[in-house]
Amino acid sequence: MSAPATRWVDVGAFADLKFGPGAPVRIDGHWVALFQLDGELLAIDNNCPHASAPLCDGTVLAGKVVCFLHCWEFDLRTGACDIGEQWNVRRYAVRRDGERVLLEWPGPPKTA
Repeated sequence: MSAPATRWVDVGAFADLKFGPGAPVRIDGHWVALFQLDGELLAIDNNCPHASAPLCDGTVLAGKVVCFLHCWEFDLRTGACDIGEQWNVRRYAVRRDGERVLLEWPGPPKTA
């Protein structure tokens, strides 16, 4: 069985993203949080799997985002959760193309 197709989605101009500390973006009805860490852009699911708090509003410490609701930690490079792997969040490849930010997204575009 082959892996699902992916596509690079333009999520906006870098200058327009509102990092605080993470920048939320929406793709096909799904929220993703972008973070800057050591000059690198990283992307993970925005919702904490515990209580759906937006991870973009957490605190970044030592390469992890700490959910503000119950202090669960998620590694920004891997999506791993400190509580256990069943709580990991998905991570996404992200890159800049000039001033645009592109995120690798699974599957074809949704149609209306």
